[in-house]
Amino acid sequence: MGWKWYEITTYKASVGGPDYYGILQLNGPGFYAALGFRKSGPLPNASAPATHGQRFYGYLDFQQMPVMLDILRNESPLRFGWNEANPDDFHLITGDEPVGEGDGVLAGSR
Repeated sequence: MGWKWYEITTYKASVGGPDYYGILQLNGPGFYAALGFRKSGPLPNASAPATHGQRFYGYLDFQQMPVMLDILRNESPLRFGWNEANPDDFHLITGDEPVGEGDGVLAGSR
């Protein structure tokens, strides 16, 4: 068992509700993940696609949502992956980027 990685092509973000601060839904070819961001209490265990078809469900503390949303808005390409031996070990990762690339606006004004 190892890591499973999927390209993210679209996402949806929602906020509100009594139990969750927000949810990010990630989509790609043959892939769907829902990341729930909890306001308080213990985090449920993640469930890998072996449990629910091609759907991954993971949970994080609400303070991590702005960082993940920022990456989804500003980076490309993006992939999502998890460790099959421990689905609670999951990551959102960018592709290779050159050192010192900058954020665009400031990089162009040098």
